[in-house]
Amino acid sequence: MKEIKAVIFDLDGTLVNLPINWDEVREKVRKLLKTSHPLKPLGLSVYEITRNNPELRERAFKLIESEELKAALQAKYDSRLHEMIVQLKKARLKIGLVTLQGLKTASLVLEKLGIKNLFDVIVTRERSVYRLEQLKIALRELKVEPEETLFIGDTIWDLEAGSKLGCKTLIVKRDINNVIEIKDKFFQPNL
Repeated sequence: MKEIKAVIFDLDGTLVNLPINWDEVREKVRKLLKTSHPLKPLGLSVYEITRNNPELRERAFKLIESEELKAALQAKYDSRLHEMIVQLKKARLKIGLVTLQGLKTASLVLEKLGIKNLFDVIVTRERSVYRLEQLKIALRELKVEPEETLFIGDTIWDLEAGSKLGCKTLIVKRDINNVIEIKDKFFQPNL
């Protein structure tokens, strides 16, 4: 078993819960795109639906970004989160972020959380809307192998992408009190 050299996090739902009503956002995007598509996952669905219409794609992502930025303004510094990331850095681990949020939103949230300067790489939807590709980019830029990486996310798509690449993958969920619960059934046993 290889030693862990990097930790890559997802943002929304993992490091922070952004107060976004995704169902409402999806409905607004459906109206804009004139579709009944479920839009799950949202970014990837928008990209695929607008594949032949970059102008419409840009409008859809601007609408999404507007909602994300409103929510990002509500992010607050979390001393426990800050200390956790600092401790990972002190342990000489490389730290990455992959997110389907846009760069403006991700940057604002990380600044408000007080951890933006602690990340070695940040991969947003501007670089790829595919989680698997985002992880590949992060791994390449961190110069680590998947087997040397712990990926922490919160969705089935995170689990699938991390597992497919061979990352040690951990899925977490937050309850209504913002307490993190580790989903043991998703935890890769060889960690």
